[in-house]
Amino acid sequence: MERGGPMLTAVREWIGRHGMPGAGDRVLAACSGGADSLALVHALHALREEYGFSLAVAHVNHLLRGAESDADAVFVRETAAALGLPFYSAEVDAAAFATAEGRSVEDAARVLRYRFLFATAAELGGALVATGHHRGDQAETVLLNLFRGAGGAGLAGMKPAAGGVIRPLLAVEREEIEAYCRAHGLRPRTDSSNFSTEFLRNYLRLELMPKLTAVFNANIAATLCRTAELVGDEHDFVAAAASAAWPEVVAGEGDGLAVDCEALGALHVALRRELIRQAVGKIRGDLRGISFFHVEKLLELALSGTTGNAVELPGGFTARREYGRLVFAAAALPPAPSIGPPGIALTVPGTTPLPALGLTVTARLSAERPVEGGPDRAVFAWEELTPPIRVRSRQAGDRFRPGGKKVKEFLIDAKVPRSLRDSIPVFTDGQGIIWLGGVRQGRRGRPGSQTAAFLELIIEKQED
Repeated sequence: MERGGPMLTAVREWIGRHGMPGAGDRVLAACSGGADSLALVHALHALREEYGFSLAVAHVNHLLRGAESDADAVFVRETAAALGLPFYSAEVDAAAFATAEGRSVEDAARVLRYRFLFATAAELGGALVATGHHRGDQAETVLLNLFRGAGGAGLAGMKPAAGGVIRPLLAVEREEIEAYCRAHGLRPRTDSSNFSTEFLRNYLRLELMPKLTAVFNANIAATLCRTAELVGDEHDFVAAAASAAWPEVVAGEGDGLAVDCEALGALHVALRRELIRQAVGKIRGDLRGISFFHVEKLLELALSGTTGNAVELPGGFTARREYGRLVFAAAALPPAPSIGPPGIALTVPGTTPLPALGLTVTARLSAERPVEGGPDRAVFAWEELTPPIRVRSRQAGDRFRPGGKKVKEFLIDAKVPRSLRDSIPVFTDGQGIIWLGGVRQGRRGRPGSQTAAFLELIIEKQED
């Protein structure tokens, strides 16, 4: 008999194939309280000593279902406590964020959730974020991306392990997860919103996938997952080849890139498309809103356009044909609100308004460690800081630890839109930057087991 049942065997095989998590790794398991994530936490807890990794649990309350959401948070916290695992949580207003950003509620919740997970993983010293996505989720993702007109990267679906995220259940069927929960006496929470076909993914799961299974292919989910793996491998090959060709085709960096049109035209069309996508991704920070139509228009401009012709891209960027080159550049932006150096000194303890940024910062001192939650809060060891604590806007050449990278690079990695980067509050003490507000806390000043006094900083938007 398989040790731990089929699902645990599949997770063991996944760990063996991908080599993670391994000895000394830290894992932060995202748990909503549903069957998938609850089984993930339980399985990783069962395997943590066998493979030598540590495990913590994270939960995000999106404030979308009132008392039901609150009960989910309590359930996950109690589950983590029963297993003796560290627990981290946050409350985020997904509906308000969706309205402000022009996103769907689903997308807004996902963005806020991953912000918290990545921030918490960083605080844990670079933990791997584990999610409970399974084969059914992968099949739905591939279909959604197909219907949206995605290219190879989209049709590859979710990677088993990439970008600090691992998905140990990606080779597991939903039925295996449910059987695992029954076998181990787990009683997952039920999210009532999962039954609303107003959400596109729910419609796929509840309406379309059963029809495809009945009419076309009884193993449609497995087929789509296999297709995703094949397409993903091929896309990785094309992306690597395009990266190798980059130095011969693209010049410049940062906010200005130039593509040699003749060199681009000498490449296979698959490499042309991928190089254009890589160029757009580098100058914008992401590829959100960039469609096949945009890529083809850029290729047309590069290969047959005339000097002076231009294509506008989402996010305030343009590409212009200039004497054998395709030049990418940011459109002129209005001056962003800012606070110049040395910045505004915070009242500690107390509240400090930052009208230039539309924010208020509350500073609290306490002898007990505050409960951390959300990207707009940070906790420091007060005795390790050098007052005064100030807030300012980013400056050219700013560097930030961990890593010693430029602040600009951290903001790009965090996918902060270029138009908002100058609005991110930069917190400093007498020795340098300690926090990019809402994005990343520095290594220096983090509380430890011997910390006697804690400084908690809370960012809030000012009322209009």
